[in-house]
Amino acid sequence: MEEGLVSVDKFSGGSQAYFLTHLHQDHTRGLGAVGGWRHGPLYCSPTTARLLPIRFPGIDASLLRPLAPGASASIYLFSPSSGQSLSLHVTAIPALHCPGSLMYLFRGDLGCMLYTGDFRWELGCDEARRAKQDLLDALDGDTIDVLYLDNTYCHPSLNFPPRPVVAEQVIDIIRSHPDHEVIIGVDTLGKEDLLLHISRALQTKSWRILCIQCVHGQSAASSAHRSAM
Repeated sequence: MEEGLVSVDKFSGGSQAYFLTHLHQDHTRGLGAVGGWRHGPLYCSPTTARLLPIRFPGIDASLLRPLAPGASASIYLFSPSSGQSLSLHVTAIPALHCPGSLMYLFRGDLGCMLYTGDFRWELGCDEARRAKQDLLDALDGDTIDVLYLDNTYCHPSLNFPPRPVVAEQVIDIIRSHPDHEVIIGVDTLGKEDLLLHISRALQTKSWRILCIQCVHGQSAASSAHRSAM
């Protein structure tokens, strides 16, 4: 793709439209610049749009363009080299990497391109099956010309158990050590489902209320807060 058109997970300026796959630190460099984000429209999921002003208080919320999973938007650009107008149709596909994570399927005058970002489509996962169907529906028989693929853990030796299995293992470990303090390492985003599961299973409080509320809604946040009361 020609420079000066679209940037995905790169926020140094110079493009006409910007796309954020998810809110992990290695994908948001440039969003926290002094003065806040002012470079142009920023497409992301509704969940990410709710979390962005919390993570980056200086961001101009009027530039956010929430795109729900499965939803599409048409974008009109111009080629810096030729000056010609270009039409781009983008569809958001659930990536299931962390709350609010998306893939982006771009179709139009530039061909058909899929940018996966970090993703986790587990075998046997209903959400992954639905996400795959969303992608097939969006392709509508087209062939992907260019694939930008995250292959970080794409090796047979790296075989991770499903998240529900891991969550139950964590619960079992905590229960088997009642006299210990247990530390759950939490980065920017991604452990909310686990914390909510622990809170409900062990009837204990979770203090990561704001993120849980943004991701799962007020009822889930209230449940996590009240569970030990």
